[in-house]
Amino acid sequence: MFLLLSAAYAENPHELIDMSDPSIVPDIKVLKIILIIIATGSALQCVFSILLIFAAETNRPTLIVPWLVLNPTIVLLYIVGTLIAVIHYSGSSVIPFIIGHLLFALIVTLLVGLKVHCVWKFYKHLKSLNF
Repeated sequence: MFLLLSAAYAENPHELIDMSDPSIVPDIKVLKIILIIIATGSALQCVFSILLIFAAETNRPTLIVPWLVLNPTIVLLYIVGTLIAVIHYSGSSVIPFIIGHLLFALIVTLLVGLKVHCVWKFYKHLKSLNF
């Protein structure tokens, strides 16, 4: 879903922001670059997930390695991004913002960590089957 939305808005980034404010017009290029990065990352995630399914069907553990590299990297980048957002926040209600961000980041990290742990165990199982 992120792939489709990011690709669609990368072509027309002006639909995401209000064009009446001339101070944000230079930021359209930045927004377009961010959308292209998200679309590329989503496409890679789709390809690596297909490789994960194919590895499970054909008992080839090496096809799982790209998935095992990409997902922990994404989680680490997400944690760093969350910490940067919390550190640089300058709004009025600091406590709810920090608690909300950290709670959401904890839930996402635990869920993705569980996924990575399960895939790692499956990878080790497939490695033990292949002599």
